[in-house]
Amino acid sequence: MKKIQRLSLADKVALFFLLVLSLGAFGIYHSAKHIQQKELLESARAMAQLVESFLTSTESFDGLWVTKPQGLKAVAKANGIKEENGDEIDFFRLHDPEIAGYIANLAKSSQVKISFDLRALASEENWAFKDKAFQYEKPITVKKSCVTCHEARKGAPSFRLGETAGVIRVTFFKQNIWSLLGQSLTLDGALAFFVITVFLYGLVRFELLTPLANLTQKVREMSLGNLDIDLGVANLSEEQTRDEITKLAISIERLRKSQKTMEKMLDDDSLVL
Repeated sequence: MKKIQRLSLADKVALFFLLVLSLGAFGIYHSAKHIQQKELLESARAMAQLVESFLTSTESFDGLWVTKPQGLKAVAKANGIKEENGDEIDFFRLHDPEIAGYIANLAKSSQVKISFDLRALASEENWAFKDKAFQYEKPITVKKSCVTCHEARKGAPSFRLGETAGVIRVTFFKQNIWSLLGQSLTLDGALAFFVITVFLYGLVRFELLTPLANLTQKVREMSLGNLDIDLGVANLSEEQTRDEITKLAISIERLRKSQKTMEKMLDDDSLVL
C-alpha cells in the first residue's frame, strides 16, 4: 500500500488503465472460449449424430449388406443371391463398428477426426479441451440388432439392450488461444476495445494530469519565492468555470495576489523606518 502511495498521480492512472486492459483481455478470452466451446460442441454433436443416424438406418435392413467388404469385417454372408440376369452374387453383412470406422476415415482431416472406440465406456456425452484439441464423446447404445447378432455368433461378447457399447469420438485439432480468438472474436472488436481504452487514457492524461502537473510546478515556484508567475487565470472567477483544476488555479491566484500585496506592504514599511 505504501508503494502505491509513493506513486505519482500519472503513474496511478497508467496503472489503472493497465488493470482495465488486463481485465478486459481476461474477459474477452473467457467469453471467446465459451462461444468457441459452444460452436465446437454443436458441430461435434451434429457429426456424431450423422454417424449414429447412418447406423440406425441400416438396422431396418438387419445391417448393411454389400457385395465387396473392401477389407471391412463381415459378420454374416448370404450365398447365391440371384440377379435378374441369372448370375449369383454373395452379400456380406458388415460389422457396425467397422462401418462407423470407415465413415470416420472418410471425414478425417488435419482439423477434425471422427473415431469409433469400443473400449471407452460413458453413460452420457462429455467434452473437454485436451492438448490443444477439443474432444467430444457420445455414447453408443446397444440396439436390438446388435444383441441378436452377438447372440448368434460364438465368441462374440454378450450385450444387453440399452447398455453402452462404446463411444463416437469427435476431435477438433489446433484449438489454441489464437485460433480460439480468431474464430470467436472479430479483430475489429478487439481493435475497437484497444483504441477506446487508449483514447480514454489520452483524454485523462492531457485533460487532467497535464494541467494538474503544470499547476503543481507553478505552485512550487511560488513556494520558492517567485510571486510573479502567471497562472493563466487572470480576470477569471469561480462562477465562470466548472473545471475543478481551473477553480483551484483561481484560488491559488487569489492567494498569490494576497502574498504579493503583503510583500509590497512590508517593503513600504521598511522604507518608512
